Order: sequence, then C-alpha cells, then structure tokens
Amino acid sequence: MRNRRLLTAAAAAAACMFAAFTAGSALGSPPAGTPAPAHAAPARAAAPAAAPGVQLQGWLYPGSAGEPQCAGQAEYADNRLKTGALKPEYWAVQPNGTLLLETTAQGLCNAYSAANVADLKAHSTYQYPTVSGMDTATVRALVGSSARRGQAVQQLTSLAVNAGLTGVDVDMEDYWSWSTGDFANYRTFLTQLATSLHAAGKRLQVDAPAMTEDAPYYDYAAVAATGVDELAIMAYDEEYDSDPGGKCKAIAPYAWLRQVVQYAQSKVPNRDRLVIGLPSYGYSAPASCDTSAIEGNIPFSVMRGKPGWSGNASTIEQRRDGGSGEIRWTSGGKLYDYVDQTALDRKLQVLTGLGVTKVSVWSLGGNPWFTR
Repeated sequence: MRNRRLLTAAAAAAACMFAAFTAGSALGSPPAGTPAPAHAAPARAAAPAAAPGVQLQGWLYPGSAGEPQCAGQAEYADNRLKTGALKPEYWAVQPNGTLLLETTAQGLCNAYSAANVADLKAHSTYQYPTVSGMDTATVRALVGSSARRGQAVQQLTSLAVNAGLTGVDVDMEDYWSWSTGDFANYRTFLTQLATSLHAAGKRLQVDAPAMTEDAPYYDYAAVAATGVDELAIMAYDEEYDSDPGGKCKAIAPYAWLRQVVQYAQSKVPNRDRLVIGLPSYGYSAPASCDTSAIEGNIPFSVMRGKPGWSGNASTIEQRRDGGSGEIRWTSGGKLYDYVDQTALDRKLQVLTGLGVTKVSVWSLGGNPWFTR
C-alpha cells in the first residue's frame, strides 16, 4: 500500500525549495543550553487529559497561496479541533539527511512562524508539528547517521520547547522499500527522539502504514516499544493494492478498515496510544485499474471540477459505494472516487464501534469534515 503523501512528493519538494533555512540556520538550530539527547530507554511522558468521546486530530501540509491546502487555517478557525490536535508539517528531511524548517516567511501556508504557532494554540489543545521524509534514500540518510540523528533530535526538541508545542509527529515513509537495517536505525532514531522529548515534558507521535498482518518492513509493537506516545495508523489508500485491469478499490473500504484497526489493536493493546487516520480527499485512475497511473490526494474542492462530477443529492446516493460509503463514478475512461461528509461520518462510526478513541484526518484544506 502506498501512502497519500508519496503522491504529492514532487509538489512538496517544490514547495520546500522556497524554504531557504538549512539545518544549521538560526531557526533550525537549537538554542544554547539545550540538553543533548540521551540514549537510554525513554520514559513515556504523562498523557494529556482525554477529551470527552473521540479526540479528533487533523494534518496540514504546506503550500503556496491559492493551493487548496492553504484553506486549512480558515477551516480549523471554526474550532473543530479546539479540544483536539493540529499537526502542520514544519520540517522536511532533505536528501542529505538534514532537516529543513519550512516557514511562512518563504511564502508557504501551514508552515512555521511565531504567528502560525499562536494560531494553532488558539484553535487546538495539542500541537504536533510533523517532520516528513517521503522516500527510502532520504529516510536512510537521516536515520543511518549517528550525527544526523543527534542533530535532528536537538532541532525537533528545541522547537517544541521554545514554541511551547505539545511534541513532534514523525512521518517517514516508503516503508515497503526499507531494509531490516533501515528499520533498526529508524527505531534508534525514535528512541533517541522520545528520550529527548520526554526529558523536556514533550510527547512523540509516529505515523505508521496501514497493515493487516505481520510484514518484514514494519512492526507496530517494536515501534511502540521505542517510547512513542501515540502511533498514528494511516488507514487509507487501499486503492494502491488493486488488481491490475480490474476496478480500483476504494480509498478505505469498511471491511479493510476494520481489519487494519483490529490488527493494530492486537499489537498495541493500550488504545490510548493508538490514533487511526481517516481519509478526506479523492483520487482518479484509469477505469481499467493501473495503480501506476493513479492521481491521488485530490482535494474535494478540486474533485468538484472533474469530468462527470455531480452535486445532485440523488445522483450522489446512486454513486455511493456500499462497501466504503465513497462516491464513485466513471467518465471518459476514468474512475473517480472521493470521500464526502457522509462517508467520513460512516468511517468514523466503524472506528468508534471498535473502541477507537483518537482519530486523525488527512487532511485539512479543501476537504469535507464530520457532520458534527
């Protein structure tokens, strides 16, 4: 299965080029007096008080003015996440393994600035800036180097402390191409980061692939054992596991979603440490499925302009897929699929029926939100 952010790697990389701060810049470097990261087994930080019912979280990613993701700030201004968490991507891992701090000063929305931090705090209880690495070579350059790991741990901890943020969200992907050595180094990095954050009273969230059985490239229990406070399972993009030549699967079919959650719960029994990610976006693909030709992570605001789209209520219900709640239709030899508000509500019902207490949505910015 491929994650949604791999589909926008090129666009994200282009946006990152605007952020000219290197790992050693004034904003990216830890201030004098910041403790060096320890390497002992981390003690977990105290969990924040749980919000009544389900705690909701939302990811944001950077972009330039006019791009759909830049609507995210106006969306969360309605306080939909006032008792939940906001997770903006502030950091990008560079090909050489250093961290780039993405800032609003470089024309990016959803990026770091004192004003952005203040806005996050005004509209959420918890804030976890994301550090993003989207391909194996980039992840390997960071986690495979003791020096790079130490530098990154200091940078991430310093920003969380100085900005008064809840902690850090680690999103390093392309899991399916990782070697056993890559996974071991990744766990070492997480252990060091958890130790450093916990020593400062901060927390660590880690994004993980959707899985329904054991696999050599990732192990939920082993990652949880590094001291991670919350493991966020990205339960979406099942379309990339479609059989070639057939009809592409839905983004998150109900039955598959249940399997993903139940498997995760079997590996991490403490449900307060599990966050389940839900999709709020769409995709298109050849009607005869070719997973290499999927256009993914399409915001709803963009999907409305795709050929054959209809806002007619009866047409929408005719197109609603019974196995996922998603809206699916074909036009001009292409299949279109998107998660609307009703589909998002129904996926949430699946999760709450399984006892899930924390739910994160990819993503804010031009996409539906829950009815309530």
